[in-house]
Amino acid sequence: MKTKNLYICAVLTTLLLSACVPMQGPGTTTTQPLLPTALPVIEPTDVEPTTVHPTPTYTSGPEAFYFGDLTMEIYEKSMFQPNRDDGSFNTIAGPSSEILKTRRPLRDIFSQPFSPPPLNGRQLTSQRTYVQNQSGDGITASFENVTVTFKLGDEEVLSVNCGVGGPVDPLRGMWVIGRDWYAEVAHVELETDGNGVKVITRGEIFVNGVSLNEQYDYDETFGFQPLDDKPFYFFSKDGQIGINYAGETYQLGFESVSHYACCSGAAFNPKAYLTMVTFFAQRNEVEYYVEMGLFSAFDTTVMDLSGAGLTVEAYWLEDGSWPDDDHIQSRPTGSLPGWVMKRHESERKDLVHYEEAPLFQEKVLTAVTNINLIAEATVEVRLDDEVILSVPAGDFSYSAAMDAVFGVWVHGEHWYMEMAHVAYETEGNIFKGITQGEIYRSGESLSQLFGYDETFGFQILAGEPFYFFKKGFEIGLNYAGEEVMLGFDEVAHHYCCGFSVYNPAHYKNMVAFFASREGKRYYVEAGVFE
Repeated sequence: MKTKNLYICAVLTTLLLSACVPMQGPGTTTTQPLLPTALPVIEPTDVEPTTVHPTPTYTSGPEAFYFGDLTMEIYEKSMFQPNRDDGSFNTIAGPSSEILKTRRPLRDIFSQPFSPPPLNGRQLTSQRTYVQNQSGDGITASFENVTVTFKLGDEEVLSVNCGVGGPVDPLRGMWVIGRDWYAEVAHVELETDGNGVKVITRGEIFVNGVSLNEQYDYDETFGFQPLDDKPFYFFSKDGQIGINYAGETYQLGFESVSHYACCSGAAFNPKAYLTMVTFFAQRNEVEYYVEMGLFSAFDTTVMDLSGAGLTVEAYWLEDGSWPDDDHIQSRPTGSLPGWVMKRHESERKDLVHYEEAPLFQEKVLTAVTNINLIAEATVEVRLDDEVILSVPAGDFSYSAAMDAVFGVWVHGEHWYMEMAHVAYETEGNIFKGITQGEIYRSGESLSQLFGYDETFGFQILAGEPFYFFKKGFEIGLNYAGEEVMLGFDEVAHHYCCGFSVYNPAHYKNMVAFFASREGKRYYVEAGVFE
């Protein structure tokens, strides 16, 4: 058995192709102090057969700024290693492959620029109209003027002349947030430069049909997105780059931000996610990679258990949500940002239920709790009518449920049964139930086989056996015969009644559960994700 341990830790044809990177304007210097932040990079270590807790390694961290609820982290790019066509790059803090390991869940869902919800029952739509503009001699290449029109239902609400057609799409997006609608376009000009053509772009964002460029005398607005369902965009004014988030304006201290590039250069345009944006910026002839988002609001720890074929992602519950009288919540994950529950939404639709009587070697496999002697209940496993295992289950005299069996399964050459042993503690006239899980494989206790104190939460996950175990004061998981220590001291399980919403939820390719480590509560998802 392999063992791993990790703590929670983008003539005319030639001219256009030569002009794929737009010209962009200049920004400010900031008076806010830079706050260095360490960037951990955890390297899994294969160890056999003993258990080892590897020490995380670190790159030098980014510089950080704080703008209200937003955190901006800046990585200076290496001047000796240029950008690559696949979008990878190097910084003085390390390669992009290492930086992008952090906050990976935040990068899973992009903000969608063309899927606005209806506004007062009317759908926001857009259309590009191309008008040919023949060159002066009537022979050489012609360009097209482009007009972008927006409608709410059947009503035209905005029409913008965006200049000539070219490699840059003039329609950048449209959104609805609350009672307002937003549209972004790119004005495009082509400027000849010897045998080449230079593409010059200027972004413009409209709110309910009103130009932000005109309203605030901006030179340009671009990069609109809903960030945590609040409007966010970049602007350029008087040679300064800034942002507006939720109505508040901040200067970033950059001379330019790369945007509207096409072809391979598009890999370095801003990337919009649900709660963050990443972009490349320039000042004083130095280029930077920048991440900005709602980082400080959520202590998010991601564990990649690739050696076991599983990814485990843990999210801190700010409200301390837990199945006890002081911390129980009607929505156990209510303190988490919306993107967490959206990430694996499709996987969460496949809730699995065990078969009550699967076939094993052409015989019916069943397990029942025998309470003929209620104080000395037993669990019996049968193949057809033959009892093949009988296990003491404990005293059910004060139990709210009269079944100690959690399920039976068949996988390959083995059958599995999960049960709970029941005992009680008394506090005056109050009886407190205590359970201890145990999983059997073809009649053999996995707790005894591997020296576990408890085993629970069995399921067939993505075609392989999965279960939790407790060993000493630590919780781990066993998947496809490989053992991983999670760093938790408790995983909620075996709760009944209103507290049962905290028990592990089993899906076809994942399991979701609530865990605790030194009193800090987490919502965790473990699975095989595409």
